[in-house]
Amino acid sequence: MIRYYPIKLRIKRFVSFIEGCLTKLNHRMNSRKKVRQLMSYIKIDYLTSTENKRVRQYFKSRGYNLKHTDWHAYYRTLNGELHESYIPLGLFKSELSPKLNDKLKWPALLDKNLLYRIFSDFDQPTRIIQNINGFYYKNDKVISEIEAIKWVSQQTQKLIIKPSIDSGGGKKVIVFNVLNGVTSYNNFTVEQLLLLYKNDFIIQEFLEQSNAMRLLNPTSLNTLRVISYLNRDGVNILRVAARIGGLNSEIDNYKAGGLLCNVDENGQFGSFGCTKRGEIKENTFNGAKLSECSVPNFGLVVKMIKAMHIKIPYFKMVSWDIAINKDDKPVLIEYNTYNQGLEVQIVTGPVFSDFTDEILKLCKD
Repeated sequence: MIRYYPIKLRIKRFVSFIEGCLTKLNHRMNSRKKVRQLMSYIKIDYLTSTENKRVRQYFKSRGYNLKHTDWHAYYRTLNGELHESYIPLGLFKSELSPKLNDKLKWPALLDKNLLYRIFSDFDQPTRIIQNINGFYYKNDKVISEIEAIKWVSQQTQKLIIKPSIDSGGGKKVIVFNVLNGVTSYNNFTVEQLLLLYKNDFIIQEFLEQSNAMRLLNPTSLNTLRVISYLNRDGVNILRVAARIGGLNSEIDNYKAGGLLCNVDENGQFGSFGCTKRGEIKENTFNGAKLSECSVPNFGLVVKMIKAMHIKIPYFKMVSWDIAINKDDKPVLIEYNTYNQGLEVQIVTGPVFSDFTDEILKLCKD
């Protein structure tokens, strides 16, 4: 039987199709632009024609048309290893990520202010105040702006303020102290600092971290980026990387001058780390030798991730940022389902690990 769809529905589907094509093209163009910028920092060991053909054939046999192999060349240049299964950023954002994670749930469920409700059973930094859609909250109770300013002004410990929605790359993340109503950030008053963020932000206590993690860099909260994958068999840990702050930096972010280092299944650090500019280092900026470092109670980190991921089954692949507190216990900082941080492949190898074929097939089917 032939079905005839109303003209409005056909137009809507056509527009949706065009928008999808344009989005994919935009992701691929941005990916190419980004890798070219990263490649400009170092001398690239480009793939030979044979290697290029092998990589393209690897993806073609799995149903994907690889436009270029620049990401493979970039990763190989930095770590000395060529893997056909490196996942290029453009392919991930345009074809894989939308199939792995429900993009309609991204804006709401990634709000850092909601983490205290979704993951109420897990340790998180102590919250001072929250601003949700313009409303101020203290311990889940609505308070006035005047009360919020007064409460923050009374704090004597180090604090951190950040947007609750989209603070990737350390954007607008500020660590500060308060004295007599004036913050250490540009001598802003508390009121001025809050006005800088307007809506949707959170102020937390700056977490006192484990001695083992502080040794990596004492000025920043050094965290673990743990990437997990949910399938029918449960939660699987794909890759783990340590994110270590730069010298005198208060944030650990790789894009802001930090250092990435692999962490194996036993919590042991790899032998080298890498900066955004492609500098390979055996020691942290603080002088700690990476190969001699390890994560305290790493088993608890894995247990925590597996327990949390099943609470958000809308997302099959999640990148978690985990800190280790002064009692050597894991603390949830945030999680990511859109910007997964594929740069970990520099130090960890292919991001999908042993599940590459399964995930590629899942996204294609």
